[in-house]
Amino acid sequence: MALLGSMTSPAIQQLFAAWGAWLRSFGYLKRENLRAYHLVGPGAIVSLSCLGWLFSTRLNAAVQSALHWVLALAGLDSDTRSAGTPEFWSNALSWGVSHLEWLLHWGVMAIVFWIKVKIMKYLLLTMTAPFMGLLSAAIRTKETGQSTPFSVSGFLHDVFRGFRAAFVLFVLEMSLTLALAVSGLLLTVFAPPLALVLSPVLFVMSWTVGSYFYGAAVFDVVFEQEGLDWKRSIRRGWQQKGHLTGIGMVFSLLLAIPIFGTYMAAILGPIPCAAAASTLTFQSSLPAENPS
Repeated sequence: MALLGSMTSPAIQQLFAAWGAWLRSFGYLKRENLRAYHLVGPGAIVSLSCLGWLFSTRLNAAVQSALHWVLALAGLDSDTRSAGTPEFWSNALSWGVSHLEWLLHWGVMAIVFWIKVKIMKYLLLTMTAPFMGLLSAAIRTKETGQSTPFSVSGFLHDVFRGFRAAFVLFVLEMSLTLALAVSGLLLTVFAPPLALVLSPVLFVMSWTVGSYFYGAAVFDVVFEQEGLDWKRSIRRGWQQKGHLTGIGMVFSLLLAIPIFGTYMAAILGPIPCAAAASTLTFQSSLPAENPS
C-alpha cells in the first residue's frame, strides 16, 4: 500500500521512462554491438527445459519403482501374483496397474510443469543475473568510461546475488499471496459485498508490488556496478521506485502471456530489462551514492 500511495507524479514519470527505455533497449544493444547478449534468454530456456526433462524423467522412474515395490509387497504385481488367481481378476489387475502407471506418469509431468510455471521467473533471474551484470558493466563503460574488470570471483558473486534476489522475491511473493488469500477469504465470509468490490484492488496491489520486486532484482544487478551493497541498493531503488516498478511490469506482462509467456519473458525480459535499467541509471542525472 505504501508503494501505491507513493506513486506520485515523479514516480509516474519514471514509470513511463522505464517503459520507453525498455523499448529503446533493442536499438541500443544493436547500435552498441551488444546484441550477443540476446542469446542469454534462449540459452536459459534451453538449459531449464533440459533440466526439467531430466528432473521429470528421474522423478517418473522413482515413482514407477515405488509403485512396483508396493504392488510386489501386496502380492499384486505380475511376478508375485498367485498362480491360482482367476483369469478375470488377473486381467483386471493388469489393466488397473497399467492405467495407474499411465496416470502417475502424466501426473508427474503435470506436477513438474506446474512447478516450472511457478518458479520459472525465479530460475530465469538466477540464471541470467551474472550475464545481466556483465551487460550492465559493458553499458557502464560505454556511458561513463568507467570499467569493471571481469573476474571469476565477481561472476560467482553475481550468481550468488542473483540466487539471493530470486529467493527473497519468492518468499515475498508467497507471503503476499498468502496474506491476500487470507484477506480475500475473510472478506468473502464476513463481508461478501466488500470482497466483490475490493477483489480488483487486491489484485492490482499484488501485481504492482510483485512488479516492483522484479524490477528491484534487475536494478540490484545494475547498482552493484556502482559498488552498492544490498542495503544501499534498496535505498537507491526506492528513490527510483517508478523505474523499478515499470521495468518489473514489463517482465510481469511478458510472463502473463498465455502458453508462451515464459519463453517471451526469457527472450524479451532479463537482457532488455537490464539494458534499460543500465541506461536509466548511467545516463541519469541522479548522483551515484558513495558506497563507502
